[in-house]
Amino acid sequence: TVHFQAAHTTDKTLNLAFTNVSHRVDSFTFGEDGGRGASFLPSEYQKHANPIAGRTFTVDKFHQAPHHYIKVVHTRFEQSSIRSYQQTHQWSIRRVSRSKVPQAKFSYDLAPVEVIVRKGDKRWYDYLTQVLAIIGGAFSVMSMLIGVAKATHHQVKRALGKTL
Repeated sequence: TVHFQAAHTTDKTLNLAFTNVSHRVDSFTFGEDGGRGASFLPSEYQKHANPIAGRTFTVDKFHQAPHHYIKVVHTRFEQSSIRSYQQTHQWSIRRVSRSKVPQAKFSYDLAPVEVIVRKGDKRWYDYLTQVLAIIGGAFSVMSMLIGVAKATHHQVKRALGKTL
């Protein structure tokens, strides 16, 4: 966990309880290249290489502090031999007691697994399976609608006193 906290300097004294810890993150990356290799990643993976870059996190009241939760997973792209650290990010605002100094916190968890991304071709039987699944689903839905219509029809006839 990384903490950022305001502190007194030799020429300025702050009222730490009323410190606003709103902040902007320019870059928060993992790995040797500092996230510069993200442009070589497939487009659907680029946004996860540095998901909080360029974002501003604002707290609008005193005694509040943002807490970031970042999950980091090592990812290897098999065809291009590119390695990357993919991240997911969530954040929340914590309430801080008046006696404590607000801190912007970044908690990160390094996953003990590696994801290997392979590009695969679709086989003819994958297409056939998908077509049969759509046909089967449509048949099931239609059967249920017919059952509901029959039950409703019988209930209406019974309510009107007609024989079936």
